[in-house]
Amino acid sequence: MNNCKLIDLKTVLGIYPVSRATLYRQIKAGIFPEPVQLGVRRVAWRQDEVQAHISELQKVALKL
Repeated sequence: MNNCKLIDLKTVLGIYPVSRATLYRQIKAGIFPEPVQLGVRRVAWRQDEVQAHISELQKVALKL
């Protein structure tokens, strides 16, 4: 089984400094990784996917 840490919305917004609305817009547009549904009203993100997304943004920023 894949040993993957899940992080909640508050943690995601702490390391990816955008508003909640912007985060969900980026998810809908396919820019940010989709969350995992944990329950009816609870979602979380795979930490490795979020970190990979942030790393990719940093690589692009360094090329500019």
